[in-house]
Amino acid sequence: MAKRSRMTSLQSLFKRSQLAMFALTFSICTIIFIVVSTYTMNTYAKQSLNILAEALSERIQPAMVFNDRITIQQILNNYTTQYSIRSIQVLDPSKHEIANSRQVAQSFQNTQSILDHLFFQQPIEMAIRHNQQYYGSIVVYGSSQSLLDFFFKILIGLCLAIILILFALLWSVRSTYQYLMRSIHPLVSTAREISEFKAYQLRLPHSNIKELQQLNEVFNELLDKIQASTQKLRAENDVLAHQALHDQLTQLPNRHYFYQTLLASFDQSPKTTSALFFIDNNNFKEINDQYGHLAGDAVLQEMAKRLQNCLRQDDFIARLGGDEFAVLIRNVSKTEHLTKISENLLKCCEQPLHFDQHQIYFSFSIGIASTEQAHSPEDLITAADSAMYKAKTLQQGWYLSLR
Repeated sequence: MAKRSRMTSLQSLFKRSQLAMFALTFSICTIIFIVVSTYTMNTYAKQSLNILAEALSERIQPAMVFNDRITIQQILNNYTTQYSIRSIQVLDPSKHEIANSRQVAQSFQNTQSILDHLFFQQPIEMAIRHNQQYYGSIVVYGSSQSLLDFFFKILIGLCLAIILILFALLWSVRSTYQYLMRSIHPLVSTAREISEFKAYQLRLPHSNIKELQQLNEVFNELLDKIQASTQKLRAENDVLAHQALHDQLTQLPNRHYFYQTLLASFDQSPKTTSALFFIDNNNFKEINDQYGHLAGDAVLQEMAKRLQNCLRQDDFIARLGGDEFAVLIRNVSKTEHLTKISENLLKCCEQPLHFDQHQIYFSFSIGIASTEQAHSPEDLITAADSAMYKAKTLQQGWYLSLR
């Protein structure tokens, strides 16, 4: 039960693998995004800030030469408004501030402050010269506003890509699972049919999946062995069943088989008239004493063969044991027919048996009883047995009980 409780379905395994693949994909994409974004933003920040600082120094140079502070302030304000610049300071040669300008606070100020600290912590300071004369310097602090916009665009694109990857994974896993289930279903249904109906002649169908086909081949080989073993067991059971119901010497039905058949004849509805012949060899003991037991066995075999040849296909003959035989004659329409059958059976023993250069003569007596005078199988057997002993005293060799 513990092992059974730990069992899981293939569908749940696919779902878990799907979640694992998504988590792995998401983690890898996130790491790549962070690394690439950091590298790109850092490089872009340095290059763009240097370019802006150079352009600003060239533009502000004439105003510095003529000490036009109003123009300087206007230029600084334009740059902090139009470009990603957090603040600009203009210093005279003595490092005193002449003018400054700061960027107006935007949304996502906290995020921008973090990025500013990461990428624009160090300012760009550039000297302002004209004709080899030093007029001061500008100190430019970059702003991550444009980088933040770029970051959000990349993030949106990444989210869309992850969503597409997730749908692709869902479709892929679902398609693979359905294809696998379509391949497994014939195997399961065939195996269930084999288990329920013991149809060992069935074989698992071919599968396009290599691993499943290998499993099919092994299972089919096992079915071949089971089928061969089953056929062998059935053949052995048939032999044992035949041996259980037939006499080993004459291959006729034995006493047990005879009683089963007799009981079945009494259970028939509507009841049909039948007759029971008890046949006993008259000189079997003398044959055994004079010629030996092998000769006695040969006489019994010959006697069974001759009696069987004189009967109809629907009649039933059995060896009860020793030299006693029983014949059940079915569908008797007239009593006179029983007389003819008896005389015909007696004629079959007129010719001797040739055995080991000896001619062995044998004869038998027949006791006959009809089901019309019997109320049960026991009554019929008793009547036929009594009639047989009566027949031994008569010259004709047969006797019909009419009680």
